[in-house]
Amino acid sequence: MRSRFTAFAMRNEDYLLATWDKTKRPQTINFSKDETIWQRLEIVDTKKGGINDRKGIVEFRAYYRLNENDYVMKEISRFKKDQGNWFYLDGAVKAVEKAGQTSDTGRNSACPCGSGKKFKRCCGKG
Repeated sequence: MRSRFTAFAMRNEDYLLATWDKTKRPQTINFSKDETIWQRLEIVDTKKGGINDRKGIVEFRAYYRLNENDYVMKEISRFKKDQGNWFYLDGAVKAVEKAGQTSDTGRNSACPCGSGKKFKRCCGKG
C-alpha cells in the first residue's frame, strides 16, 4: 500500500500497473492533467495481509493538495497475494473532504477539484 501511494505521488505508471491485479488492471494511467500533490498516507486499519495470508484489506487516509486546497481521501482497498507478491484488486472511496473538516463526500459527490464531475469519474479514479 505504501509503495503504491509513493508511486502515485511520483506518477510512476509502470509500477502502479505492475502491482495491479491483471484481471482489474487498466491499460494505462493518464497523469497528463493530474495536478494532485500527494502529501502523506495514514494507515487506519488492516485486515489479514500477513505473511501467511492470500488476501488483505487496508483502510487508509491519503492527504493531498489540489488547486491550493488540502484534502483527505478515505478509502478501503483490497489486495491479493500471488506467488509471494501483493497486487491491488480494487478500492472503495468512503469520503473526500477538505482536510480538517468532516463531511459525507463520497464517490458519487461532486469532485472537490471543481471539475463538475463526480469524484469517482475525476480525482477518485485509480
